[in-house]
Amino acid sequence: MSDAFKEFAIRIGAFVLLSPLILGTVGPALSDMAFAQDGSGDRRMASFQAADANHDGRVSQDEFEAFARARMASSGGMRAAMFSRLAPEDQKARLDEKFAQMDTSGKGYLTPDDWHPQS
Repeated sequence: MSDAFKEFAIRIGAFVLLSPLILGTVGPALSDMAFAQDGSGDRRMASFQAADANHDGRVSQDEFEAFARARMASSGGMRAAMFSRLAPEDQKARLDEKFAQMDTSGKGYLTPDDWHPQS
């Protein structure tokens, strides 16, 4: 076996092993310290208010995406780094999926009652 083929096989193997980790980064990344829910409603509400950029009492999908991206960028860490390596359309898909999980009634926005980013 050539050295080039061996290196290729190693890279493919690493990709196969790491794909589930990379693809599942958004939920855990969003539930990091930025969204920590240590039983404190105040902390959860502060997180919600930070996401509610226009202060209308609702977090739109755009506000959620901007908030999540900013929190992941500022938190650093491995999960944020893996998220940043995803293609932009994959990043958007992960954020859309997370938003949909929280917006269980399909309103198109989140209220403080919906704000459970850790779930």
